[in-house]
Amino acid sequence: MKLLRAFVIAFSLPFSFAAVAADQTPWAQGTIKKIAGDKATIAHGPIDSVGMGPMTMQFPVKDSAGLAKLKAGDKVRFQAIMAGGEIVVTRIEPAK
Repeated sequence: MKLLRAFVIAFSLPFSFAAVAADQTPWAQGTIKKIAGDKATIAHGPIDSVGMGPMTMQFPVKDSAGLAKLKAGDKVRFQAIMAGGEIVVTRIEPAK
């Protein structure tokens, strides 16, 4: 039983750290240029979480609920990570 508990704890730790890391991902700022399905073209400032400078590009967006509230021209803040060799927007919302 102790071995099983140690195994469960050892393999659940990476998932705990991933949740904490997502909460600590810095926010980037930008303006929505276009929305097409689950992708958004964003004119953005630096994205520190992935080491990207300012530019305009299209991103896949995992936050479909957040994306549904937006339209072209909206100023936004968003979090992005590198996943599977591409930059993915994990959270997006209107800028405050």
